Amino acid sequence: MDIPLNPSSITPDWLTKTLQKSERFENVNVTGIDVKDIGEGTGIFGEIALLTLTYSDEGIYPDSLVVKMPCVEPENLVVAQALGIYQREVNFFKQVAPSTNLRIPDCYYTHMGEDGRFIILMENLSLEYTVGDQVIGATNDQVEAAIKTLAGFHAYWWENAALSGLDWLPVQNDDAYIAAVPGIFRAGLPVLISDWSDRLPAESIEIAKKLDPRFEELMHLFAGGPHTFAHSDTRLDNWFFPHDESSDLALIDFQLCSKSRGVNDIAYLIGTSVPRELAVENWERYLRLWLELLQDQNISYSWDDAVIHYQLAALYYTAGGMSLIGSFDTGNERGAAMAEAYVTRTFNHIVDIDASAAFNI
Repeated sequence: MDIPLNPSSITPDWLTKTLQKSERFENVNVTGIDVKDIGEGTGIFGEIALLTLTYSDEGIYPDSLVVKMPCVEPENLVVAQALGIYQREVNFFKQVAPSTNLRIPDCYYTHMGEDGRFIILMENLSLEYTVGDQVIGATNDQVEAAIKTLAGFHAYWWENAALSGLDWLPVQNDDAYIAAVPGIFRAGLPVLISDWSDRLPAESIEIAKKLDPRFEELMHLFAGGPHTFAHSDTRLDNWFFPHDESSDLALIDFQLCSKSRGVNDIAYLIGTSVPRELAVENWERYLRLWLELLQDQNISYSWDDAVIHYQLAALYYTAGGMSLIGSFDTGNERGAAMAEAYVTRTFNHIVDIDASAAFNI
């Protein structure tokens, strides 16, 4: 079936035929669609919209659902296609989601066309959850709840033999990453130096300069084991916090999932989404919380290794900041505010945790 060009191109007839492929919706008849963009300023690699629906049989099916499709910004699209991130999320929903211990959106339909276009139709979590706000930053309770959720997920997949069967799940020094990520880092460096020196510690700028000729080396160290299934984009905008405290946190957006160290997810969450003062005072405590939860599952991983791997991850994720200032289109005013929070936190964090000590620079 042809995939619409964008969310606004989805018709009631197309949606009816598509949803009917699912047993849950086999008798559905969509009669009307109202489309609202909900991805501006939050999504870099995808268009995300809320579809409010009317049916011939009201009250039987969800009043709304979320649709995810490829981004339209040319700069972002090139990177997304080079890294195969759309295929990755489609594969996640088809192969991993049915048995995961994470609370994720129910997937009603997902498909990827031969031309590389994809579509995912999924549950609207906003009815029972509130999405995190990366611009404002995480609270202590939000960080601890996210870490507990990640620890359970990481423990399940820790050095799991099933990882080898997910041949679509990359390690982050695969050829595609080596071909793309250092260039993204280097494209952002001149902008960092010229436009951000008054907003960042001078030490962080110097670290970035020293990373420039050695970024590939950093990537190989960062991509080492022990491996688990990592989300790899644990910033706060991807977390949904339940209105009912008895419910589990929900996590979305598996386009960047990878076979990686679990500690990378912790470093990314804290380094990009926790206000600096909270991160400075608590990053070691947060890391210990995650480590203790792993040890409760009989996983052996030393504190010293966890710290070094955390520091390496923080250095690597400066590439994410570089992408926002040098390569990607952040979309709108909210996207610019998100980029500001992301970049300033990331580069402050590498100074605050003495990350360069792990890479001897």
